[in-house]
Amino acid sequence: MIKIDEGKFGTLAICAVRYCQGRQTYIPDTIRDIVRPHLKELSDKDLAVMINDCDYQRGTNSYGDETIDKPGWLRWEQELKAEKERRNSND
Repeated sequence: MIKIDEGKFGTLAICAVRYCQGRQTYIPDTIRDIVRPHLKELSDKDLAVMINDCDYQRGTNSYGDETIDKPGWLRWEQELKAEKERRNSND
């Protein structure tokens, strides 16, 4: 088992997801699958950074392949926004 504190995990997750943006390989799905179960553990700031990265990705249309990669990124963005909404409704 690898142990990492939440702050460092958030930084690692942001870097890994950013690396994947626009790539047309298996790695974006793999990284999203690793981070997804830990969305609740990300700080509000880390979550906001990831949502902002999705906004940038949409604005630059840097999804990778339109039919293969883009749907996964759009689902990812919705999952991030749903987590933000969940937090806002619990406040």
